[in-house]
Amino acid sequence: MKSLASINDKDIQIIKMALNDSISDMNTELKGEISEKKRNSLSEYKLKYTRVFDKLKLNSSLYALAASDLDIVAGGLNDAIELLEEHLTDEDLDDEDKEEIQTYKNDCARLVDILAG
Repeated sequence: MKSLASINDKDIQIIKMALNDSISDMNTELKGEISEKKRNSLSEYKLKYTRVFDKLKLNSSLYALAASDLDIVAGGLNDAIELLEEHLTDEDLDDEDKEEIQTYKNDCARLVDILAG
């Protein structure tokens, strides 16, 4: 079992990318036609993800985050994994792009496992 101590600078960059990807996807959804309930829920998650993302930009250590923030990080990683799975089905991707996306997805999944442990 790995611990938070095993998360390095590259992993923090992956987490920030995942949060940013999730925030970007939420922005896209918020621009579309969605119910008020869904809009409120997305806006709430966007604020949470943005707050944690900004904390990590200031201090690139998971130890600077509260336990609830770590839950938000795991949620952002899971959201990013879902987005990546959708992109992997894109027929316009070449093998190199698919490999890069799969590596990023695997890194996100590994980090979720560490946070869950």
